[in-house]
Amino acid sequence: MKTREFAIGILLITMSLSIYAQDYFIVKKDTTFCKNLSYNTTSQGYLRSMKYTDMDGQEVSLKGRDKVPDVLTFFIDGVSIDKTPLVANKPDSYIRYTQRAVDGVLKVYISDPGQTGMQYTPGAAGGDWSTGGPSGTYRFFLKMPNGTYIKVNSPKNMKEKIKPFLLKCEEFKKQYKGDFSTMEKPFIEMIELYNSLCN
Repeated sequence: MKTREFAIGILLITMSLSIYAQDYFIVKKDTTFCKNLSYNTTSQGYLRSMKYTDMDGQEVSLKGRDKVPDVLTFFIDGVSIDKTPLVANKPDSYIRYTQRAVDGVLKVYISDPGQTGMQYTPGAAGGDWSTGGPSGTYRFFLKMPNGTYIKVNSPKNMKEKIKPFLLKCEEFKKQYKGDFSTMEKPFIEMIELYNSLCN
């Protein structure tokens, strides 16, 4: 009997989570909560269109760069996707919407080639993500607390910018035993440790 009650309890929790699960997007400091959020970008990375269902159940479809707001962050199906520069040291040039791999004081973004004209459409026949062709640019960025971006996969940046910054935090300096790798997995683990120890 207890097993059946437990199973019903889990089912009710799952159902309530799915009912209240929602997407949102952020424009400046305003957050719009919605459902079924999807978007499409131009080859330069700018928003071309977006669709969503508002909290009153009305479908909203925006098309054209003059109609689509300047979204800073999408939150879709539990994934944060931020507006980032295409090139780390050229923040005012082309942009991309990039999944946030690590959140916290320091943020990490990783994007493989093939994300030009990205579109996120949950449950689409070809998969949730579709693209308009490869961009040819692998991007592995660290976003600093002051808002600047640093290209991670550069030994020079690691030596001159990232490592000195991390070592300013005494607790991190005491606990981190790694080799300051620029490889994705160890780098992500290092930044997660830093974020857990340093504010």
